[in-house]
Amino acid sequence: MGENLTPENALRHIDKVDRRARRPAREVGVTFLVTGFFTIVYWLAMSLGPGWSKLAVAAIWLALTVFSVVQTNRLGIQDREIAWAGKPTGPVTVTYGILTVVMLVVGMFLLPEDPGAGWITAIVALTVCTSLPLFYAAWRILRAER
Repeated sequence: MGENLTPENALRHIDKVDRRARRPAREVGVTFLVTGFFTIVYWLAMSLGPGWSKLAVAAIWLALTVFSVVQTNRLGIQDREIAWAGKPTGPVTVTYGILTVVMLVVGMFLLPEDPGAGWITAIVALTVCTSLPLFYAAWRILRAER
């Protein structure tokens, strides 16, 4: 290999190793992105959907949570951005946790039985806000791999 290693072959090999090393980080970034989008679907269904949709999204949410935790641990990535995004006391986790509790309180205790347009608008806005920390984490992880 050393004798046939031209500069072009060396660059190709470096690029191949670099892509292989960054692919797991990309998978975690995409997982944050998917979780962010599903957070919107989950909270809209839990707050405004019929009874059957609540059961369906709860089951999907549980499966997605288990998948994302197992996948992240299986990959065993030692990446600064992933560690920052997944840190239990980090800004992503804390902000997501606070917004989830706010969404839960609004959905369980404040939302009327038959919400009007104002309540629906507030729920949609709060649901999107709840997803923003996950989108930000995905953006930081995916941007960092360039």
